[in-house]
Order: sequence, then C-alpha cells, then structure tokens
Amino acid sequence: MTSKSSFLASSKENNKRRIWVWVVSILGQLILYPGVLMAYISRIHFRNGDGVYKTVEDYRLALQGAAEDALGFQPLSTFPIALLAIVIAVQGFSYLYDRKKVDMYHSVPVSQKRRFMTIYTNGILIYIIPALISVLAAVVLAAAQGIVTGRCMAECGLAFILNLLYFLIVYHTAVLAVMLTGNVIITGFATVILLGIAYIAYTMLMVFRENFFGTATYYFVKSRFSGSIVIEHSNKISWLKSVALLEDVIKTILPIYGKWLVAALLLLALSWLCYRKRPSEAAGKAMAFKQFNSFIKIAVSLVAGLLAGYIVYDATYYNTVITAFSMAGGTVLCCIVMEAIYEADIRGALKHFVSTGIAAAASVFIFCIFQFDLFGYDSYVPEAEEVESVALDMGPYQNYWEWYEADESIRYIGDSEFLRENMFLTDTAAVCELARKSQGMDLENAQDSREVRILYRLKSGREVVRAFRVDLGDSSNEELLNRIIGTPEYRNGFYMMTKEDVETAFSEMEREWTVTYTNGTIETDLPPSESKRLREMWLKDMEQFDFTMAHYNRPCGRLNWNVNDSYISMSFPVYESFTNTLAVLEEYQAVYPVELRAEDVLSLEVTNWHYLDQEQYFDTANTYSYGAQASYVDTQHSVRKEFTDPEEIAAIVENLYPSDSRSDLYWNDSRILDEGYEVVVTFKTDSDYPYKRGYFYYKFLSGQVPDFVVERTAFDAED
Repeated sequence: MTSKSSFLASSKENNKRRIWVWVVSILGQLILYPGVLMAYISRIHFRNGDGVYKTVEDYRLALQGAAEDALGFQPLSTFPIALLAIVIAVQGFSYLYDRKKVDMYHSVPVSQKRRFMTIYTNGILIYIIPALISVLAAVVLAAAQGIVTGRCMAECGLAFILNLLYFLIVYHTAVLAVMLTGNVIITGFATVILLGIAYIAYTMLMVFRENFFGTATYYFVKSRFSGSIVIEHSNKISWLKSVALLEDVIKTILPIYGKWLVAALLLLALSWLCYRKRPSEAAGKAMAFKQFNSFIKIAVSLVAGLLAGYIVYDATYYNTVITAFSMAGGTVLCCIVMEAIYEADIRGALKHFVSTGIAAAASVFIFCIFQFDLFGYDSYVPEAEEVESVALDMGPYQNYWEWYEADESIRYIGDSEFLRENMFLTDTAAVCELARKSQGMDLENAQDSREVRILYRLKSGREVVRAFRVDLGDSSNEELLNRIIGTPEYRNGFYMMTKEDVETAFSEMEREWTVTYTNGTIETDLPPSESKRLREMWLKDMEQFDFTMAHYNRPCGRLNWNVNDSYISMSFPVYESFTNTLAVLEEYQAVYPVELRAEDVLSLEVTNWHYLDQEQYFDTANTYSYGAQASYVDTQHSVRKEFTDPEEIAAIVENLYPSDSRSDLYWNDSRILDEGYEVVVTFKTDSDYPYKRGYFYYKFLSGQVPDFVVERTAFDAED
C-alpha cells in the first residue's frame, strides 16, 4: 500500500539526509556571486588608487562593468555549476549503490514515481534557492555601491535562466549516469564520458580531417559543434559577455534557451525510464544494464583509439603505419580494461573478443577513411548547376566592421563573417572549374601557389566549406580569375568600402575620420570632408579592376582611412590607371612617385641575409619561403654595408619598392620582391619632397640587385 504522507513531508525527510549538500551549495554560490563581485570591485578600487582611471566617469564605468561581469554572463560559473550539479545528483541517488539501502527504500510504501520525484526535485531546490539568495545578495551589494544599471539587471536575469538550464542538463546527465552504473567510482567515469565523449570524438575527427585532408578548413564555418554542454556553456557565456547591444544578446539567447530546455527534458525522460527499468541487483556492480555493455565498450574504445592514434601520429611526425597500429592497439587495450571493469575481475579482460574485434576493425576502418579518403572528401567539387552562390577568401588582408546607428559606433567583425554575409558570386562555373583544376596541381612546381578558402551555398540549402590552392603564375588560370575577382559581386563582397554603412559612417562621423595617402615614404593628410568623394572616385576606378590588371601592375600608392582613437582602419591600393582617384589627390598635391629620387637620399644601408648560404642551418630549408626563414636565420651570418656614393645610390634606388607597401602586391607574383635583402634609406633634410624623418625600409625588386651590391655584401667581401 502506498503511503498517504504528503509530497512535502517526503521532501523534508529527504532533505534531512542532504544537509551537507545544502551547505556546499550555499557556500559555493555565495563565493560565486557576492564573493566574485567583491573581488572585482576591490580590484577596481586598487587600480583607481594606482591612478589607472583618469576621470571619475572612467572609475564609475569600470565599477559598473565589474557589476555586469559578476552578476551577468560570468565565465567563472561554468565549472562550479557543473561540479555542484554532479554532486547533488550522485548524493541524492547514492542509495542505489547499496543493495541493503535499495531493499530498505523499496520496502517503504512509497510509489516509485514519488521516490524519484522527491529526490529529483530536492536536487533542483538545493541549487536554485542558494542561487537566488546569492544573486540577490550580490545585487544588494552592487546597489549599495551605486553601480547597478538596467543592462546589469537584464544580464543578471538572462544569465540566471541560462545557468539554470545548464545546471539541469548537467544534473540530468549525472542522474542518468547513476542509473546506468552501480557504484560511485564508475558513476564518476560515466558522467565524465557522457559530458565529454562527444566533444573528444568530434575534436579528434576534426584533427584527423585537418591532418589528412588537404581541403579541410574551419573558415566560413558559422558555428562548430561543441559536443559538450560544459564547453558550449563556457563558449556561449564568453561570447554573450562581449555582445555590445542588449537586443542582440536577447536575440541570440532565446534560441539557446529553447535548445537547452529540450535537451534537459530528453535527458530527464531517459533518466526516469532507466530508473524504472533498473534492476535491484545492479547495486554494487559496474553497469546496471548488461545489454548495453558491448555498445558502450565499442563507443568508448573507438574514441580512446582515436586519441591514441592522434598522440602517436604527432609524436612520430606523421608516420601513418604506426598510427594505424596505435589506433587499433589503443582500441583493443581500452576494450580489455572495460571488460575487466565490467566483470570486476582482471580475468574478465579476456572475455567477449567478438565486440573487441568489432571495435578494433572499426578503428582501422576509420583510419582508412582518412588515409585513403574513402568518401572523396578532398576530391569533392560540386557541379556548377548545383551551386546557388559562392563566397571565397581570396585577396589582401582587410579590416571589417559594422556601423551601429543606435549608438553611432563602429565595431570590428571577423573577415570570414563579413565575406559570408556579403559575398555572393554567381559565376559558379568559374569557381568550380578553378577548384577542379587545383586537384591536379603540382605544388612543388607551381609558380605562385595561394590558398583559397571557399563556401559553396548549394541549391539544396546545404553549405560546404573547402580550401584549395590556385597557381597565380599559371596563365591558364587568368581567364577564370578575371571572371571571379573582376566582378561587382567580388568587389561588393570583399571590400568594406562598397558598403552603405561606410557612407553612413562618413556622414555621421566625418570629423572623426582621418584620411591619408602614401607612396610608402611620403604621407599626406587629406581633409576629412573629402572622404566621401575619395570613396566614390575609388569605387568608380575599381570598376576596371580584375586579375590581369592587378597581376601585371604595381600600386603607385595607398589610401588609408582611420577612425581617431580607434583600431578601425581601412587601406586600399591605388594604381596609375585610377585617374579619378588620382585627380582628387592631385588637388591636394598628395601624389608622389613610388620611385625614389637619388638626389634626396643621404645614405643606404643594405643587408644581405644570405638565406641560400645558410641552408645548412635548416633541416627542411626547401619547405620555407625566404620570408619564413628570416625569423630563423642567425643574423651573425648576414652582411651589412653602407652606401653613400651618389652614383651607387642612383643605381640602387631605381630598383627598390617600399616594404611598407608589400601587402598591396598580393595579386602580383609572390616573388616580385627579393626577400634576401633589406635596404634602409636615410633621406637628406633639405629635399623639396616632404619625406618623413627617420629610417625607411625597402626591398629590391627580384632580379634587380646591382652586381656591385652582391659583391660588396658577399661573405668573403673585403671591408
């Protein structure tokens, strides 16, 4: 007969056995919220005493930021909440580990559902009541300091709900682990496995993909599968903490609430089902349901084999044969250990070789997938008619940002995000053909190999991300490249300057912009009022831009836009054919030739790094470009000479290009500059050109180093 005692009475009785867990929860959350808040405030006070904050307003804003950090999206909360959830779950249902306690609990006239819900509900209360008390105490402390804002309270509420859902997922996972196991040690392992096995498996598979597949890339991937609620909570909290606008926080967090709530309910249903089906004799044993032993063993052992394979692959410098054996060996070893745990006897390790053999064969098959590309990952190029549009990362480095009209501010965004949202190339045939040609490219003999990362937007709605290499020096690629980068879709998707946000920013923040034009040595400030006209003229000139034009011509200068007291900047090359842009610049006498005038140069200091003569210092010298080797070269083996003779200076300067402008040469042959030499130019002080004062760095154009420079900077040259 079922007891007629109320649910409340059962709950009170259960709580008497859980006093120490209440104490842990209260103390832990008092530290997590009021404690962290006071630590943050103390740090601000200390820094203010050191004079870090120049004004009272800066000091006040810092305190408000500290309150938001402590009460809102707090990255420090991830692991304490998870640990608390596990402790509450294991302690609440720990009676299932003892056969005598199981018999005693089951002898009490209380329904199975009442018993489960009593323990389960008390577990939630043990978390939520101390959490509410701690958060309210922290709010009172912050209010007493006068640093509570509307944003702070909004984040506090949103973060509380997010943390509650996170607690429920970890709590339900730990409850499920208890139901599947028979003792606390195995429960601990099971909880860690349930929370982390998907993350480890996914990470290992992605690592193998990147190491074995030449076309693998994470670029353009909008969000990566975390595989673990602990990792996801940490990532989401950190990201939400950095979002500037509260409305953006709300838009982002609502879908997370829905997803996590569904996950929590599914885990709860599964835990309840396992509780109902759990046999009483499972107490004290490793696993409660023997029918799942083989499946669990195979799954865990495969992940262990992947981890072992990765460690060996890295340690043996990519020896694939040893990696294959280590994956199979790691899988088999894990199977043996798990069988011994199942049987609670070392002799049990020799049982069930069928499932062990299946696991080992599966690990070898996984290795073969990567080693031999069984599913054609690297060879995949969609048919042009299957592709709706394409975005690709190909071009010189750019800064990207967004203009927020709400508070008239500019904020930086990542390049992959900008390209994804703005580039929609419709000549998919050109892109697919270029990608297909890259599959047969001989990298060792390629003239000028560049990596291209691409996002295929398929008509089916699926997105595929790949990376391939294209040889800019192969003339047969010229037409395809013109069809790609010589289009309005490419310009509108790659250059920030084409966006309407820029014009809005120019009109709203005109006085805060600084605009300069430089030829690499002479820099001229232009009136901010001309920024809009310069933008319009540059865009008009860019209509002629394509690969052929950029590949066979060097820029004659560079336009720079900067926002004062900000990291926001944009730089764009100017070519001699950009007549509209140059006409505006001529009005302000800003145009000077890139070529130096010998009569303006006081002296030249030429350094010959002797990279080719130092190859004995590199085990893999041929795998590095000259630029990459520079950081490894022993400078004691370089030769530096000064040139002051006017005739020698004249012979040298006609073959130089400013190092500061090398990024503008992206579309030119990568070997256009000779990285083996560095030239430091010192100008005379009486030149009628407005050279900036100081030292200026130049490079020789490839193949144009004068013979007397080569001779004077040789190792055996006489002083």
